[in-house]
Amino acid sequence: MFSFTGSSRSRPAINLSGRSSNDLTSDELMRKAREERQSREKFKHQRHAVITIQSFWRSKKVLCQTKVHFRNEFDRIICFTQENQSLDHQSFYYYPPHLKVLTKSQTYHLLSKQILLFYSPGDPFDQERMVKLINILISNQDDLYTNLVQQNYLSDHHSWRNFTIPLVIKRLFLTISCFPQSVHSLTFLKSIKSFIQTSLACSEWNLVSKIGANLYWNSLKSHIIHFETNQKQSNNSLSMAIELSVLPFQYHSYSSDQFKHDFLISFLTHIFTIPYLPNRIDIKVLISFSSSLPFNDLLLITSKVIQEFKLVEIIHLLSNFLVWGSKRITSLKSIEFSAYLRSLQLCLDQIPYELFKNVNNYLKNKEISKAQHLHNQKLNNSHSSSDSHALEGYHGYFFDPIAFNNDDIELIKPKNHKDIPMASIVNNLNTKTLQWLSILISPVHLSQLFITSNKYSSTSRSIFCKLMVSIIYTWPFSKEKVLNTLIYTPLVNRIGQNLVDNNGGLMRELWRSSVRSGKIGVSLRDRKSGGSPQGVLTTLKDSNLIGHWEDLIILCELYSRCLVTLGDEEFFNDETQVSNSSDQRNNNMILLTGRNPLLLDEVVGLAGLLRNLTFGLYWIEGQADMKKDFLLGTNVSLLQLRILTTRLLQQIYTRNSRRPFCQPNFWSMTSTFDLRSFIQTVVYEESHLDDIQDEQSSPASHSNDADSDLNLLEHLPSNAIGNSRTRISKRQLAFISPRLGVLHNIPFVIPFEQRVAIFRTFIESDRHRLGLDLNSFNVQRHKASIRRNHVSEDGFLHLGTLGPKLKETIEIKFIDQYGLEEAGIDGGGVFKEFLTSLTKEVFDANKGLWLVNKNQELYPNPHSYSRDALSLEWYKFLGRVLGKALYEGILIDVDFADFFLNKWLGKQSYLDDLASLDPELYQGLLFLKHYKGDVEADLSLNFAITTNEFDKSETIDLIPNGSKTSVTAWNRINYIYLVSNYKLNVQLEAQCAAFFKGLNDIIDLKWLRMFNQVEMRVLVGGLDGQDLDIDDLQRWTVYGGWDESHPTIRIFWKVLKQFDNLTKRKLLKSAGNDLNRLPTSSTCINLLKLPEYRDENQLKEKILYSINSNAGFDLS
Repeated sequence: MFSFTGSSRSRPAINLSGRSSNDLTSDELMRKAREERQSREKFKHQRHAVITIQSFWRSKKVLCQTKVHFRNEFDRIICFTQENQSLDHQSFYYYPPHLKVLTKSQTYHLLSKQILLFYSPGDPFDQERMVKLINILISNQDDLYTNLVQQNYLSDHHSWRNFTIPLVIKRLFLTISCFPQSVHSLTFLKSIKSFIQTSLACSEWNLVSKIGANLYWNSLKSHIIHFETNQKQSNNSLSMAIELSVLPFQYHSYSSDQFKHDFLISFLTHIFTIPYLPNRIDIKVLISFSSSLPFNDLLLITSKVIQEFKLVEIIHLLSNFLVWGSKRITSLKSIEFSAYLRSLQLCLDQIPYELFKNVNNYLKNKEISKAQHLHNQKLNNSHSSSDSHALEGYHGYFFDPIAFNNDDIELIKPKNHKDIPMASIVNNLNTKTLQWLSILISPVHLSQLFITSNKYSSTSRSIFCKLMVSIIYTWPFSKEKVLNTLIYTPLVNRIGQNLVDNNGGLMRELWRSSVRSGKIGVSLRDRKSGGSPQGVLTTLKDSNLIGHWEDLIILCELYSRCLVTLGDEEFFNDETQVSNSSDQRNNNMILLTGRNPLLLDEVVGLAGLLRNLTFGLYWIEGQADMKKDFLLGTNVSLLQLRILTTRLLQQIYTRNSRRPFCQPNFWSMTSTFDLRSFIQTVVYEESHLDDIQDEQSSPASHSNDADSDLNLLEHLPSNAIGNSRTRISKRQLAFISPRLGVLHNIPFVIPFEQRVAIFRTFIESDRHRLGLDLNSFNVQRHKASIRRNHVSEDGFLHLGTLGPKLKETIEIKFIDQYGLEEAGIDGGGVFKEFLTSLTKEVFDANKGLWLVNKNQELYPNPHSYSRDALSLEWYKFLGRVLGKALYEGILIDVDFADFFLNKWLGKQSYLDDLASLDPELYQGLLFLKHYKGDVEADLSLNFAITTNEFDKSETIDLIPNGSKTSVTAWNRINYIYLVSNYKLNVQLEAQCAAFFKGLNDIIDLKWLRMFNQVEMRVLVGGLDGQDLDIDDLQRWTVYGGWDESHPTIRIFWKVLKQFDNLTKRKLLKSAGNDLNRLPTSSTCINLLKLPEYRDENQLKEKILYSINSNAGFDLS
């Protein structure tokens, strides 16, 4: 029991025992204090939260009660207003006195204010109240404005126009944007339209600006995008929203309004970024929408705001620009056209290439479906003259003659976007958007852009080139269409008739007006300064060149594309070899004149500029990140620029190789570097490539950014590459060494003699690596017995399975016709004799593996039997034999066709190479290219080719359903390319792959890339037709026991100088004491055994007999 003391306070317990009651440690005391403090803090926060919640709940409760009060009051007032009763009715006894005598205008003003206090967009009853109010306001709006002014309620009038009505309309916009399916949406939109029209008709009242431009168009956007495109005809509110979106632009007062800029930006941001907007507009509304659309003004302000747009908005903005802009191009003025080009280019620069890959797939599927549909129609109507109907639209399906592969895409850096993940945006785009985006590269659109840019060339050419560069490098799949359009779009005269095609007018203009005399041309013109690495690096970083690089890029792209289908006669502007009847001329036909767009002097100038720039781009590897560094002001990386300039430079150099038009020392860049140091370094680095490739962890070994256009083995399938060291890409090679980059891509800047020396040094280095440079009599030797009458069969039998081991020493024993071994030891010369005899036999065109053209030059037989397994093994063996000859430095008497030698060098074959395969077909294709009549009706060609083997014909389609697709004036360029490609590449693919696999087993193919086809012919067979230097041979001859003053030696050199060049070659090729013995040779040690002849005629007779006998060691 506790006694009651009357005190409410608790007293502290006092313990006088002298010891603690709980014996807590200091740590426990601190923990306990901390917990108590936290508990107090928690309680304090809980109490504060409770107060806040209570306050919020009470305010909401009061707000709801207040809204209910105002709703009831609004309902009473609206009821009497609709019955035309005044507010001084006795039932409103509770109203303050000053509210009982309000006029109608003031009553409407009061109702408008009241509904703002309680209106909830999601409440259907509030929506009903709003409908009642706006019906009253619209039916009395004229009286309302007049009465407020006349009764001197100026403050009410100002408040009504600038605050009350804008706030009411804001509530309407909030309703249609959040609840677009409301049954009152159409009524609300109509009321908004009525208010806006009244406002715009009054020059002193801009209601849109009071509402807020962003709210106005953003609300309409929210309403529009809610509905699917299939609802556009059944939903009237959608059509009304579309009308409202352009309503402010229908009045002239808008043009002088200070808010014009804000209106345009808001419209552009919210309406013109709506996905597939054209598909949402009913055809009846589309006409008025398009006529009221301030399209030209939108173009002028796009550049100011596009950087703030998200990726998905930019995509739809571009599609909408294309829909409405493509129909207006020809009517645009100069400034507006330039703004249109700039708007498209700005959009493209923000869009990743993955999007256009999807567009490309969409177009391809669409074209295939269209072709199949037309084909089915033809089958169903086979009784009619179906052959007269060509697939005019099918030309867009064909592949790019400038071979494009996926590696090129990898060179394009995707742009970073801070909104939705890029993959999600690209993969979720509607096919309608893809359809509208495809307008960008449609032939009609591109043609109109080109023609209009010609019209305004002085003001729009620069931005036009910039746009074309953006299209090509952002949308690489479109390169074919863009370049073909710019090259082959016909010019139009004043009466609308098509003239001869522009014949490269754009290329000439760009070269003469922009590049040659422009800042880039001046900067890169000089070989020493412009072509030096430092000079090129300075040029690339020069900000004054922004806007000039696009001209050079487009010029290079166009000219490179033009050279693909330009024959040598056309390139050199020779007299045409194609005859056309005058009665076939049609002025309304597109005519394709085959003429070099540039004069030869201009080609030389362009080649010089490209030579300096390309050499510098390879040499600065390591000083600049070729893949990540971009040309200033463009979306083109330095790597892409280097690929482009290298390709075009190689094309020009190839033409010059076949028929020189440049000075002999034109290509040399040795004045910009030390040649001796270059050779030493490149040989050293080449010898260490194997070690570098083994470093799998290095960045270069994992890189996948090879210069794809210059792929070392692009003509070989992956299973045809025999030696793994050739798989290192040229991009990696250039990274390892700028010198190797130069040597493997533009080797012609090094003189031919130095490149031959480098080639032989590469081989010696390879021999050293394999241990083959030791004394040849001490190393492992592969032995083979060869019957003189069966050289090829025995060679294939004994050496065909050696593979890369054919590099090693081969010891040959010849068996004569009696089955006996010929005398002699093979120290290399017997093998040389064997190799010479073997190549003479196996490269005989009568054997079936090879054919000859009209110049008696060899190329693989394209017939099907040459593609069987045994024939391919023979091709592989012959590749190794040629490789062995090159490896040992043995010249063979074989002459290959130019196009086949080009394949040795990894180059793609085009139309100009067809002349060395089939001159008649080449001339026929040129005839087709130049034909001025009706191609389809007169020539009756289709996209198929017929082959004949053993009196059996086979038709091969060049494209899907090619035999059903007619060749027309529009698609004949594609036909010419496809026929050339089939003849030069497709039908020879297996044979060439086998041959090059064998060749690659012995010779690294990238070593051969140092030469052109003419130089390769010299490397394989020597200088054909050039006289041998006997004086030089005499200076280097060593005499055994004699000296050069001996009579026999003197008459020997005298006789030798009398021989023709062929006989001299035979003597050296066979390179003996009795006067009656024949002169003999030991080819293994280059020894000529010459008896002591005293008579000049006898010596001459014996030598001729000996060298023409082709006998073996048993001759003497």
